[in-house]
Amino acid sequence: MQEEERRRISQELHDDLGQRLALLEINISQLEQRPLPRDVRDGLTSARELIAELDKDIHRICYQLYPVVLEKLGLVVALRSLCQEFSQMTGVSVTFNTNAPKDIPANLSLCLYRITQEALHNVGKHAQAKEAKVSLREIVDRLEVVVTDSGIGLDPFLSRQRSGFGLIAIEERVKNAGGHCSIKSSPCEGTEVKAVVYRTLQNYNAEKAC
Repeated sequence: MQEEERRRISQELHDDLGQRLALLEINISQLEQRPLPRDVRDGLTSARELIAELDKDIHRICYQLYPVVLEKLGLVVALRSLCQEFSQMTGVSVTFNTNAPKDIPANLSLCLYRITQEALHNVGKHAQAKEAKVSLREIVDRLEVVVTDSGIGLDPFLSRQRSGFGLIAIEERVKNAGGHCSIKSSPCEGTEVKAVVYRTLQNYNAEKAC
């Protein structure tokens, strides 16, 4: 329900506010073509540039609320795009590798995407890392996403007391998808967040029984 609400808000922001800003930018561009005093023209140019920046911000917020690329192009493309955007915004070099297929169920794709998004957010906010790695692997009947960094590390138990880390949110997402996750870290040796989900509940129950 929460993801559906995010999708609705993202769509409304893009279709309504985004379109109105685009129209406003066109109107200002048309005004700039008229013979106007220099100070007025400069003011219009500044306003148009500000609108362009706002439009970019709206697109970024829409993407964070609900990644449309995930729905249209699949998890692999969405994760690669997420890693590239994260690198550009933070300066952290992120390597992405995968052997996963394209036919990943939508619910699992969204789960793994959100986990990776949260884990990278933690890297950017807390890890003080220069490098990170994201891997998406298919192993028999399960999918694994692993996010590692070369940062200062953390104490997973203590970090759960700090809402900024979002580790509880990661664990809950995996649990709701019928999977499990692990968080390994130690001071000055970086952190590894690993999430495992199963293509079917039967596969999950079979492995749990073993």
